Amino acid sequence: MAENPSKDPVDFGPGLRKIRQRRWFLWLTILIYLPAMMASLRFSGGMNMAVKVFIAWIILLFITVWFVATIRCPDCGNYFHTNGPTFFPARRCLHCRLHINADKKGDDRVKQETE
Repeated sequence: MAENPSKDPVDFGPGLRKIRQRRWFLWLTILIYLPAMMASLRFSGGMNMAVKVFIAWIILLFITVWFVATIRCPDCGNYFHTNGPTFFPARRCLHCRLHINADKKGDDRVKQETE
């Protein structure tokens, strides 16, 4: 349900680019966990360093999730990945269904509504 289907998807480009950048940072934060833990266990010689690395990673993860969850949709202005108390890193806005690549592929919300 597009609120204003006459908007050009290219106008959403800067906002969608910011959303994509924050999502990439989230996935990189998640992927860095295993190598960081392996390195801390191998090079530190004890569990003390591994616990410190784990705590630092958890803090980084919380901050990253907060940044991703609080980004707003460039079309409807609501939180892109958050609907109520739930966070869901979907490829579409949870409110207006704007696709994360609408500036590249075009806005397909009108096509979906008629099908």
